[in-house]
Amino acid sequence: MSSSGDLARDRRNLFAAPLIAALALVSSMTSIFNQFAYDDQYIIRLNPVVHTVRDWWTVFQNSYWPKEWGGDGYRPLTILAFKLEWALSGGKPWSFHAVNIALYAIVSVLVYLLARRILPNWAAWITAALFAVHPVHVEAVANVVGQSELLVAAATLGAMLLYIRDRRQGDLRPTTIVLVAFLYAVGCCSKEHGIVLPALLLACEVTVMDDAARLRSRLYAQRWLYLTLAAIAITFMSVRSAVLSDHALGGFHPFVPFAALNITRTDRILTALGVVPQWVRLLYWPAHLSAEYGPPAIEIAQGPSVTQLPGLIVLVAILAVGVLARRRNPIIALGVAFTCITLLPSSNFVLPAGIIIAERTLFLPSVGAMLIVGAVAGYAASVAQRRASMRTFAIVGGSMCAALLAIGALRSARRSRVWYDSETVFRQSIVDAPLAYRAHFMLGAWAFEHQRQREGERELRQALKLFPYDPFVALDLAENYRELNRCPAAIPLFRSIIGPNKNFPLGRTGFAICLLETGSYAEAKERATDAIEAGGDTVSLRRIISLADSMIAVRHGRASATDVSLPGVPSKVPETVQKTAETTPAPGRK
Repeated sequence: MSSSGDLARDRRNLFAAPLIAALALVSSMTSIFNQFAYDDQYIIRLNPVVHTVRDWWTVFQNSYWPKEWGGDGYRPLTILAFKLEWALSGGKPWSFHAVNIALYAIVSVLVYLLARRILPNWAAWITAALFAVHPVHVEAVANVVGQSELLVAAATLGAMLLYIRDRRQGDLRPTTIVLVAFLYAVGCCSKEHGIVLPALLLACEVTVMDDAARLRSRLYAQRWLYLTLAAIAITFMSVRSAVLSDHALGGFHPFVPFAALNITRTDRILTALGVVPQWVRLLYWPAHLSAEYGPPAIEIAQGPSVTQLPGLIVLVAILAVGVLARRRNPIIALGVAFTCITLLPSSNFVLPAGIIIAERTLFLPSVGAMLIVGAVAGYAASVAQRRASMRTFAIVGGSMCAALLAIGALRSARRSRVWYDSETVFRQSIVDAPLAYRAHFMLGAWAFEHQRQREGERELRQALKLFPYDPFVALDLAENYRELNRCPAAIPLFRSIIGPNKNFPLGRTGFAICLLETGSYAEAKERATDAIEAGGDTVSLRRIISLADSMIAVRHGRASATDVSLPGVPSKVPETVQKTAETTPAPGRK
């Protein structure tokens, strides 16, 4: 017969997972009222592929981003999920947000179940509770496209949970191998970062598996799992490479400032080194959040600098803690390994990631960070027990935990409203990151799109002042000037794009039109010819060349002005002219 203590413990265990789910819901529920914001516009609202479930299997043949917006990434199951959600709700934003909120609660419970396998139940609960209210998760949950982060986290944590369960009892069962392999395929096809699962399982084997056999023998015993995962990884990368045939191995266009400054691989790694303290801050003290992280607020390295020294010191210290803790506190070692492994794909240390920092990419790494907190709490409890001060530890620790949970939940709930729509995100970004040029770029482009010319001009000019090297900023402002019949203001901007960016494919057509309208006929002809070579619309561009030739003839007295009709010149660049954008990162995307 169970004692009253056992019954109380069982009762607490029974309510532990629902309480974690409730904390996740409280922290994220305010996002249910959000609309489609930022990248949601291009991936979901304006993407006809998402608006029908017909030919659903074609998601495996196409990129994540639409071709006209760069054609980056390969996340077929995420797109398939969006298709189903659109079909079920008729495209209502609340339904997409409801799925994100539900997935967040599921992932938070999975964090608890995973932590419970390796930590005392109370420490596992603290680990998962802090995860459930973590403010850095807001971008992944409150912005619909963050669903890819939630899906890959659910698949990865589920696979790890199955692996640890079986390995704690012995070797893996055949059904477990099948389930882990299935979840691995789901994770990879939800977001590319899922490919790191084998490294996470290996980290578990090295740290928290209580097995006296040598590591080589253990891995040999589990060889069928690792061979299956390797086959899935090779198949996934092969299919992905075939679909993204025009892209580098990373599958994403390089971060625009990297390309604009033409930095080397070494400089990219040094830049990543410089932001290590930012990652640590966001994981452990996310008091300040932002949708934008970039220059000049964050330095793009152009050679070694003293500004990279703090990042180097922090990184070396973290890795040293992971190595030293392997025997004394293997759970801390697992937390360090988990965080580093899951952060690596988006870190710029290995491949160009297309970003410097994005808060949504910290969703899965934060699991490792919270495991470290749980392990430290467990160690502190053992010290307090040895010193007969458990009552003080429980009171102080419990109070601190309650305060952190309350603050985190409130902060997350309030921050979710920042992602209400694009207007709200862009305006808040100016407040959160006034020195990040892209914050001003995004708001400026949005303002022009909504006929607020003065605000758009002011913000784009500020973006150019902060970082004059991104050709998309100058292009956006120049094209808006041209459409407003302000070609004299647009021409210097077009020159600033074409001059130092000989291989930049955009802007030549608009430049040619403005040159024609301002009487620079010879140069207009030259730029129109360049635009044809860059893949522009041949019909429109040949019309510009013909008109330029005619006006040159008039100027030299070889024809009458009545023989030339300028209205034939397009007043705005036709969409077909911009077909080269299919191989160029979309300027409005994150």
